[in-house]
Amino acid sequence: WAKNPLEDLRNRYSLETEAKANHKNPTPPSKEAGFVPFEPSLHPPHINPQKDAGFVPFEPPQKKPSVDAELNSSRSKVSPNDLNVVKKPNIIKPRSPAENTLNSTPPETDLKPEIPGTEETVENQPSIDINPIWRQADRATQWRRLKPLKLTRFYLEQALTVFVLIWFTPKLIEFLMDTANNLLLWLPFVNPLQLFYRDPTQFVYMSFAVLFVLSPWLLDGLLKLAYGMKPLPMTTLFNYSQEANRILRSSCQQRNWKVPTLRILPTQAPIAITYGCWPRFARIVVSQGLLDQLSEDEIAVIYAREIASMGQWDFLVMTWVTMIIQVPYQLYWQSANWVENSLDLVNRLPQFIPNFVKSSLSFLSKIINPVFTIVSPLSYGLYRILRLPTLWISRRRVYYSDRIACNLTGNPNGLTRAMVKIAMGMAADIQQQGTSSLLEGFDLLMPVSYKQAMTFSNVAAYGKIESLLSWDLTNPDRKWLSVNNTHPVIGDRLLILSHYASFWKLNTEFDLSAENSASISPLSKQHSRLLLQGAPYFGIPAGLMLGSLLWLLGGIFSTVGVWQLEWLLGDFWILAGCIPLACSLGIFIRINSFFPDIKPATLLPKPNLVSLLTNPNALPIDSQPLRLEGKLLGRKGLSNLMGQDLILQTSTGVIKLHYIPVLTPLANFGKSTHPVDLIGKSMNVTGWWRRGATAWIDVETIETQDRQVTLTAGHPIWSTILACALTFWGAYMISQGGF
Repeated sequence: WAKNPLEDLRNRYSLETEAKANHKNPTPPSKEAGFVPFEPSLHPPHINPQKDAGFVPFEPPQKKPSVDAELNSSRSKVSPNDLNVVKKPNIIKPRSPAENTLNSTPPETDLKPEIPGTEETVENQPSIDINPIWRQADRATQWRRLKPLKLTRFYLEQALTVFVLIWFTPKLIEFLMDTANNLLLWLPFVNPLQLFYRDPTQFVYMSFAVLFVLSPWLLDGLLKLAYGMKPLPMTTLFNYSQEANRILRSSCQQRNWKVPTLRILPTQAPIAITYGCWPRFARIVVSQGLLDQLSEDEIAVIYAREIASMGQWDFLVMTWVTMIIQVPYQLYWQSANWVENSLDLVNRLPQFIPNFVKSSLSFLSKIINPVFTIVSPLSYGLYRILRLPTLWISRRRVYYSDRIACNLTGNPNGLTRAMVKIAMGMAADIQQQGTSSLLEGFDLLMPVSYKQAMTFSNVAAYGKIESLLSWDLTNPDRKWLSVNNTHPVIGDRLLILSHYASFWKLNTEFDLSAENSASISPLSKQHSRLLLQGAPYFGIPAGLMLGSLLWLLGGIFSTVGVWQLEWLLGDFWILAGCIPLACSLGIFIRINSFFPDIKPATLLPKPNLVSLLTNPNALPIDSQPLRLEGKLLGRKGLSNLMGQDLILQTSTGVIKLHYIPVLTPLANFGKSTHPVDLIGKSMNVTGWWRRGATAWIDVETIETQDRQVTLTAGHPIWSTILACALTFWGAYMISQGGF
């Protein structure tokens, strides 16, 4: 098979050389038809042309052996040395007249003829594919396992998380109960609730135990009723990924575990979560979107991640935490839905129900709705507060799961592609329907945070994924700026996965080395900006230091006999009052840099989000004023009362919006226009750009494009009010010796 084309190429080369020589010394043209044979030694056939039509027929071709016969005969003649021939690509070049004459009869081939100029036409056309071009980097076929990590510190961190949550939650509930009773004392005709004067600690501990033991079945019921979860048979998973099926069985067999119960959620957002109170009762839940958008090996490595979380036992802690925070979150979500749908529910009652029942329910809903209108945002705030003690362990566990998943599959490149595809799928889902309660409520259990996924809303605009990850890879303060996030930045995780691939001598899916070596600002300048960014939070240790200094002065005065000031020594409320005083001082120091005046000279009109997101030196304190046009997205109704899900969709991606009314947050409860009323419309947004672990805009104004409606936010005003309130509170605690 190799010799015959080689012979043909050699003959063709000799004929082309002879044709060039004949071009210099042309031969007399043939009198018959001007036909130039492939082999000059053969004379053209003598044909007597028909005088009537002038048609010259070709001679019937000789019968050639079949392709199979030629292949079989040529295989037996090929020498081993001929097998190392690399076939060169076919390149279309302009041919000389002699070449056209020589090659006028195309060789027989199974390939379709190429149309000249096709490559150039395709090259000049703009690409309409929004998906990045994957390298499909290889996986390891035989690999040496990565060195196992010491888990002592990780287990201590899990235990510390449980301890902090057990200690913090009763204190928080007790504070809320006391505050509620104090408010009731101020109201006329209302008495405080005696139940709220009891110590809630024992009840909280019992509730924690019940929630943990029943967590698999409680979460099963929640996911079935609210999100339509269904069983996922192993045979169905086998059709999507045979490797995932094998990993589940082999991993569980090695540990003598029962294979986890598999479930599926009918949503297009790619989701994977694992929960349970023990490996025997574990559930692995994925979405239909994950099975549809990921390839077979990528599905397998995601299942390996979920099995890894079971092996590290961190899924027990995260299940317990998720179950606890679901209580206030579902109270927030269901109360908001009740307020929005209560009137429709009454109107949709069957006809046989008496009218007095309908009127009673309508009257009852009018009484309950104001209560739920207050309970819903308060419950959401409680949900956000209860997550705070768990954020550290939530970020730490991700690295362990990624590492063990690579050990199980030998496929760090597959996990890299899976993470990016999950982020892109979440971003697409958010652009269609806003942030769903499933993405937000179960964020702690997911492989990628939905907040980080918004950065991947328009990957095509960045040209390549590597440039999108430049901030994640190069900003020296990225770990500090991630303290309020449930997951570490994606760029850090992908960089570690690329190190795993290099360890196994594999090509990496993304070339992150160049982005990781990008130039950044001098560390002294970067650190000074970070200190200014965190000035209000650094007020906590500064307040403790100030209080300790006052204690020290009290001890000195007591020693030297200045009895008028010896009361400073050991007074707890001095130490407690210095903390809000120092925090308020930090807010005042930062406020001018954080909210600079928006002037036409400094305003960026219609900026490209790509350049803003990929700046490796950016910090939230940079506060770049800008003006963007786009479509306002987010939830509708009471569930978005505090503006927790306002998103602006622009031509180059989506960006989170932070909005506080200029008058007071209580204005959200009034009849004035709310941003929720403008969702789905094209808007002009002016504000301050922030780039941290996630990107957002602190809104100054929101207006419709016809300028009929303009909403003004009040971030600088309320920052000043907060600082003043902290100042008075700290002074009150020091002077009065209590709250």
